[in-house]
Amino acid sequence: MKYDDLFKRIRDKARDVDEVILELIPEKEPVDLYRAARHYPLAGGKRVRPFVVLRASEAVGGDPEKALYPAAAVEFIHNYSLVHDDIMDMDELRRGRPTVHKLWGVNMAILAGDLLFSKAFEAIARAEVSPEKKARILDVLVRTSNMLCEGQALDIEFETREEVAVDEYLKMIAGKTGALFQGSAEIGAIIGTEDEEHIKALSKWGMNVGIAFQIWDDVLDLIADEEKLGKPVGSDIRKGKKTLIVSHFFSKASDEDKAEFLKVFGKYAGDAKGDALIHDEKVKEEVAKAIELLKTYGSIYYAARYAKNLVREANEALTILPESEARKDLELLAEFLVEREF
Repeated sequence: MKYDDLFKRIRDKARDVDEVILELIPEKEPVDLYRAARHYPLAGGKRVRPFVVLRASEAVGGDPEKALYPAAAVEFIHNYSLVHDDIMDMDELRRGRPTVHKLWGVNMAILAGDLLFSKAFEAIARAEVSPEKKARILDVLVRTSNMLCEGQALDIEFETREEVAVDEYLKMIAGKTGALFQGSAEIGAIIGTEDEEHIKALSKWGMNVGIAFQIWDDVLDLIADEEKLGKPVGSDIRKGKKTLIVSHFFSKASDEDKAEFLKVFGKYAGDAKGDALIHDEKVKEEVAKAIELLKTYGSIYYAARYAKNLVREANEALTILPESEARKDLELLAEFLVEREF
């Protein structure tokens, strides 16, 4: 398979990052706090963002060993955001395992998220880079964290609105998913080079890839094989999730078709029985009709094309870098994120 060697390298790099993660969040007192903080990092995540940090550093001629602590920092920020997101959404499962707040309660989960956040800055403090680079990395991490919060706040605001414009959605998703990919690539570049053009190229690559990653997730929710996806197709419609697909649909659809779509969109959001109802034949039929409306207006195709164009532009930005295995891995990763089936 085209991506087999890439996946192997991701796994190999993940083991190096895991050593740093375990060093920074060991088993210690208070036991519940540290176990809660370790729960997501040890749940089998692929470490894609840390991989981006390491490979971005190598792609500009840097030493990946110097990027290990910053790579762990990025993973801590990612997992802290997941802990808090799950509390806000009151989700009970994450990566097939009970969420932190489900196991340890909301109060301890908030503290565990806060600990992961602080450990990110401890990881940067331990990085073997110059004070100047360390300060710049901290600036990127702070900007990234701010954007994550802003993106999440917009997402919450959008839940109360019937329609969200395309540009509004893109601004929200730039914060929720784009920022951390951008920060990962930019941090790696800062560690590896003084060349500002190379740093800008990797920063652009990261933002484009992060946004494309989320858009493709939204596409898969509507077109993927349920077994590969691991959840029922159309879950986002049932929950009323605002996506680029839905924003495009509302910008193009007739009032009659909008009204028809809204009969289903968000119908089971917040319904405790929602997860069971999604398997109900009547609900499946309702969702299928909503998906057909999205197809009628070309909204799914529009989003898929948008994601692929973002990846094309991202990889074009990397052509300024010298050819290397590290650069190729970043290009392959970007392509995979909009070709995957789950």
